[in-house]
Amino acid sequence: MKSKRTSSGLSMKPSGNYHKLDMLSRYRTKFLVGLAVVFFTATCLLPKKFFGTISPAYSGAPGKVKTATDQTGSRDSSYAIVIDAGSTGSRIHIFRFLNVAGELELEFDEFDQLKPGLSSYADKPEDAAKSLKPLLDKALSTVPKSVSKSTPIMVGATAGLRLLPDGKADIILDHVRNYLEKYPFSFTKNDVKILSGQNEGAFSWLTLNYLLGNLGKPYDQTVASIDLGGGSVQQAFAMSPTEMKDAPEPDYITSLRGGGKKYSVYVHSYLGYGLMAARAAVLEIDPNGPEDDSHPCIHEGFKGKYTYGSEVYAAEGKETGAQYDQCMATVLSALKKDENCGAPQPQCSFRGAWRGPRIPDVFYVSSYFWDRAADAGLLDDEKDTHAVVSPKHFKSLAEDVCDLDVHSVKKTYDRIQEEHSPYFCLDLTYAHTLLTGGFNIPEEQEITLVKKVKYKGDYVEVAWALGAAINMLS
Repeated sequence: MKSKRTSSGLSMKPSGNYHKLDMLSRYRTKFLVGLAVVFFTATCLLPKKFFGTISPAYSGAPGKVKTATDQTGSRDSSYAIVIDAGSTGSRIHIFRFLNVAGELELEFDEFDQLKPGLSSYADKPEDAAKSLKPLLDKALSTVPKSVSKSTPIMVGATAGLRLLPDGKADIILDHVRNYLEKYPFSFTKNDVKILSGQNEGAFSWLTLNYLLGNLGKPYDQTVASIDLGGGSVQQAFAMSPTEMKDAPEPDYITSLRGGGKKYSVYVHSYLGYGLMAARAAVLEIDPNGPEDDSHPCIHEGFKGKYTYGSEVYAAEGKETGAQYDQCMATVLSALKKDENCGAPQPQCSFRGAWRGPRIPDVFYVSSYFWDRAADAGLLDDEKDTHAVVSPKHFKSLAEDVCDLDVHSVKKTYDRIQEEHSPYFCLDLTYAHTLLTGGFNIPEEQEITLVKKVKYKGDYVEVAWALGAAINMLS
């Protein structure tokens, strides 16, 4: 290579380093051009799903009324807000679902709570409504602004408001509706209400079958639920169009939606037959006459009083100890099995209620069924989330427990709280008799005790709020 002459007349010869840099520059240019050609070809010829879609978070437009969507990546999301206004406090659930191929897939449940409950403001209804402000503000900060106007909200009041006298509950709910108008969320008058036992049972059924992946399937591929609370017990299961026609009253059937399908669900709430209420009903029956306060369902060595609501009942163990057979007979008497339900007697359950023309094949039972089974050692409350058993297991547990005096109960079953130990025989006998004598479930039929259901790797409680959200968005 010839030397270049500068203006100073000095000779400048290219060095080896200069040569290498020049070569790198030329190859880099060729490489970048080639890369551009490859990228252009790939984007034109490969399927679009090969590449992720890049879009700003929450850029989607609001959906239809009672459906809120936002765009996250290439998937839509829906939000629903449920406030569970209980007796001791109010709890908010802000659910976010992914819309995957037309199905709702739970992504998260943003939860918060506060005390006291709405019923604590019986004489200050405006303050009751304002007490929800922290919860509503949390919803406001969680739901994207672009979809807040079409995000449904529901306020479901339970036990506390039900007990308020003189229309005070209705006044509180009116103030809550007015207060909700300050927020952008979507609701109707009926979305703020006192939940009936039917409502709770229906939404809990929807929650359970959603978590189990049953929604969208035929009615006979869903499961039945029995939820034993303190004041009432609810039974729910899906029926065929033919079966629902046999209902003596239309109130037995609730229409629900989930998984793109409409279900006709039998729901009945037996008020006064939850475990705490049932104790009172059983103790009220005096199998020994007015001069003997002892009871076959109470453990030997206990003499006291049982209070439920404003009523007080004698609770005294027999000197010969609690007796399972006599206790079961007393429970059956309290269930009032012979009352007419307005349909053929084989279709009646107890206390004059219709139970339908068939007994479901699969039952999931919860709440106090779970608690008493755990107390008796049938399952591990700390480790287990479900357990497959049968009614006969409750019978066996009851027979063993009823043989013990109250002091032995405390020593043998250390999990049960002391206040409940005098009634352990009664509780287990009631659980067994309710399943077999009340709901006519065969002794050997498998039932699943459930506390939580595994869903997408997480364990989720079977609570009515999730079912309410699904129903609003479906």
